Amino acid sequence: MKNLRLIILLAIMPLGLLAQETKEKAWYDVGKVYGKVFSNVHYGLGDTKDKAFEVKRAYFGYKADLDEHFSGNIKLDIGNQNDIQDYAAKKRFAYFKNAFVQYKYKGLKIQFGIADAFQFKVQEKFWGYRYIMQSFQDRNKFGSSADLGIFASYKICSKLSTDISFTNGEGYSNIQQDEYFKGSFGLTYKPIKVLVIRGYVDAYQSEDITQYSANGFIGVITKYFTLGNEFNYQANSSHVENHDRYGLSFYSTVKLIDKLKFFARYDYLYSNKLEGDDIPWNLAKDGSNITSGIEYQPIKNVKMALNYQDYIAYAENGTDSHYLYFNIELNF
Repeated sequence: MKNLRLIILLAIMPLGLLAQETKEKAWYDVGKVYGKVFSNVHYGLGDTKDKAFEVKRAYFGYKADLDEHFSGNIKLDIGNQNDIQDYAAKKRFAYFKNAFVQYKYKGLKIQFGIADAFQFKVQEKFWGYRYIMQSFQDRNKFGSSADLGIFASYKICSKLSTDISFTNGEGYSNIQQDEYFKGSFGLTYKPIKVLVIRGYVDAYQSEDITQYSANGFIGVITKYFTLGNEFNYQANSSHVENHDRYGLSFYSTVKLIDKLKFFARYDYLYSNKLEGDDIPWNLAKDGSNITSGIEYQPIKNVKMALNYQDYIAYAENGTDSHYLYFNIELNF
């Protein structure tokens, strides 16, 4: 009950701050309403028969600067039917993806509440096509994109920054179910303008087995192309001893002409073999993905992409899939 009260308090605190009026301006004058919509139509190729129109995700939020140091952000995440078990009911659930108060002073930034996690935030931004596909760790459930807790980042100098967090570890769509937490630490280094290097580790407690995650990332960004490479490792996945997962992700974007880009990505997920077993413990989900296509951005707030996506299962009896997608992102 104490944990539930804490969750409720953290979630509604930003609402109270954003609703208040300052001496100079009312809340509706100091903030900004924003939103994003991810939609697509896809068609299965070959033996893949699936075809459909989808609205994969919709975000709607409000953020405001309360004074020189304090700000607040509230964002609803409205997912699609695949996010819930009761798929046949064709229902959608809305969650608070963000609901936090932020304090900022010089190079220090602290967020308290439901905020974006640090685990793959840099990689997701570098990949740049969230409306088409989640970044590797998000797609393969190495961690949640947002969580409930306290998040702190500090810019040590122009080339080096660090971040730490202490969260419930269960993601933004789940309330705290136990007394166990997740702690993380990360470093981001930019030795030159075109190069980004990042390292990250975390530990997620449970009653018996602690889950550990680590990843390294290196990215090159220029006016004409980007190139990113990340390696991911998770020990005791889902708090099961010796159940380890590994993953590689390579992605690149090439600017063709104004408003037109080519992008490509390759993912590789695999797991270890347990003692006495001939096959990896997670073989049913081990596999590789290729995604490539062309993005056109006619105006600042609209992106659209024609792309190919496939999945190759490593299990002999696994199911491969091949799709042609047309994705659209609207943001305001």
